[in-house]
Amino acid sequence: MTPMLPVGFSGLEPFASKWDQPGSNERYAVRLSSTMDEMRDFYGAFTEAAKAAKAHLDAKPFEAYTTEDKRLARLMFAAAIVGQAVEVYRQPVVPDSGATSLKVVSEVEL
Repeated sequence: MTPMLPVGFSGLEPFASKWDQPGSNERYAVRLSSTMDEMRDFYGAFTEAAKAAKAHLDAKPFEAYTTEDKRLARLMFAAAIVGQAVEVYRQPVVPDSGATSLKVVSEVEL
């Protein structure tokens, strides 16, 4: 099987198919449809790899990112969205927000 992520990030491979989403709205939708256990597992794995992921991505200009690099970057963005649910809200939704929703209308494509 061809790796989905750059060499050295195989520990994140099990999470790539779910959390590698093209935009913030899609990542947020996955967060809302995930269990806390799923989010804690992903967030824990990514937290362990975060410094190495940042160093890997910072080592080259964006224009030189491979498909695998872009996937790693999208996982980093997903971890940021999941981190709020895991560390702050302790649930997928924002507490006491009723029918409020989040929709990003302008975003850089990665």
